[in-house]
Amino acid sequence: MAKREKGNRRIQQTTLIIVGEGSHEKAFLTHMKVIYTLRNSGQKVSIVKGDGGSPYDVIKSTIKKSSHAAFDYKFILMDNDVPIKQQEYDLAKKQNIELLLSTPLCLEGMLLEVIGQNPSNTAEACKKLLHPQLSGKPTEPYSYENLFTKIVLDETNKSTIVRLREVLADVKT
Repeated sequence: MAKREKGNRRIQQTTLIIVGEGSHEKAFLTHMKVIYTLRNSGQKVSIVKGDGGSPYDVIKSTIKKSSHAAFDYKFILMDNDVPIKQQEYDLAKKQNIELLLSTPLCLEGMLLEVIGQNPSNTAEACKKLLHPQLSGKPTEPYSYENLFTKIVLDETNKSTIVRLREVLADVKT
């Protein structure tokens, strides 16, 4: 049997998957991952785009997307514009999936509040307010760099952003 050199040992990594409800969530989560997840941090973070739809559809899609690997932690970032039924919360809990809700209404509404602006009363109106302020398409992670710097994200007390910071920085997941 060949001997392994000491410097060649594999370190067991904590694995987690964060499913964004759609492409905008995936882009924002990827932006946050770049800021908060350090190389050699001991965790492997997978950011995946969900297929949208109802909360049930997003949860079922996450179950399917995460079934191919034994992730230590599973999360979904989803909008809060459609009420989530108790059976959907129960399904997520049974599958060890933590739901992170964008409040108010949607990702864009939450992000408007992070930068001190008042969100509108519909998800579509929130998108119309936020998207022109981004430095590119809302489906591209770099588009969030100018408005949502580490300083801005560190200073917010929005519970979903706080939880994402903890998860991505591997602070007692």
